[in-house]
Amino acid sequence: MFADLHMHSKASDGTNSPSEVVRLAKEHGLSCISLTDHDTIDGLEEAIGASSRYEIEVIPGIEFNCYYQDQEIHILGYFINYHDKNFTEKLEEMKKLRNDRAKAILKKLNELGIDISIEDVLEFTSEKFIGRPHIARAMVKKNYVESVKEAFEKYIGVGAPAYVERYRITPFEAINLILENGGVPVLAHPGLLQDDSIIEELAPKGLIGIEVYHSKHTTEDIEKYLNKAKKYKLIITGGSDFHGIEVDGRDLLGTIKLDYEYVKILKSKAKNFVEISK
Repeated sequence: MFADLHMHSKASDGTNSPSEVVRLAKEHGLSCISLTDHDTIDGLEEAIGASSRYEIEVIPGIEFNCYYQDQEIHILGYFINYHDKNFTEKLEEMKKLRNDRAKAILKKLNELGIDISIEDVLEFTSEKFIGRPHIARAMVKKNYVESVKEAFEKYIGVGAPAYVERYRITPFEAINLILENGGVPVLAHPGLLQDDSIIEELAPKGLIGIEVYHSKHTTEDIEKYLNKAKKYKLIITGGSDFHGIEVDGRDLLGTIKLDYEYVKILKSKAKNFVEISK
């Protein structure tokens, strides 16, 4: 039995519906997945509903996009209670600020002579989650750029003329949100960090796990973070970070097959799983 604990759907910046993600995971020989859309739980009901249909375990998850000391840091949360009022209210606040940012980016693009409207962007997402990848795909469709990558490099990436800074919580806030909710906070893809010394700060502040296995981690990265997991007594997780072939450029499903024994350890750390099991 194998798991992939890092996947995205149309509920955030993926290209497949939550139920399609579940189906594709089953077709790739997985027994367990976690849907971890960015800053939202909107796809979880559908994904968990599809789990019995495709006979695959779906762990409720989320990925918080955080910022600290001049770098972006992502914190995964597993076995979250996605019906908790305090938790969902915080996500609603973040959603509004994200959408306000998207509108500000569109205003800048319009001022640069790029005729992209919110209606153009909503062809690729819903009003529940509007992000830069959706704006980039609208730009590709209207032939302003040839690729999503070009859109980011020329217009909407950091330092580009239509870039707008976004509201982001710190990784410490994300960890607290997840712990208060009864979930398990895990540092995502540490090998992609500019400076991974943040692990030393996060470990004593409630971080429970580290994503050792990731589609962009090298063999050296894996060895390095296995050692850090041991040093800081962190559990080990892994995932492909699947968004869909259109976004990833290749099929990431099946690139990470985490042994199910790690899922059992993850469950042992989750308060919500214990409560559900009673």
